[in-house]
Amino acid sequence: MAYEKDYRKRILNFYYENGKTKTLFQFNISSSTLYGWIKLKKETGDLSSRTWKRKFKVLDPEKLDEYMKNPENADKYIREIAKDFGYGKEIVRVALKKLGYTRKKNRQNTGGRTRKSK
Repeated sequence: MAYEKDYRKRILNFYYENGKTKTLFQFNISSSTLYGWIKLKKETGDLSSRTWKRKFKVLDPEKLDEYMKNPENADKYIREIAKDFGYGKEIVRVALKKLGYTRKKNRQNTGGRTRKSK
């Protein structure tokens, strides 16, 4: 939960007047929160919350579909496809699932011997 800008200003003013210990107990905040606000004030001059921009890697489905229609690439594992495209395995797995491809399945042959009943 983010604190409001006015509340942050009030806490910092209290900190500059009374010190760290009283501020932490009075407002029941952690020292890392307080020092984060001080750092934010020094860097930006404002106490507004930072907005984080997240960049998503998106694999072009048309290119992937063309790649999979090639007979040479049809039997490749996800890790091999990911290496060819330069993306992570999870990104390729999700893109293949959206395109309707299923993962390569192997027969389960454990090679173990069955025990004879006595």
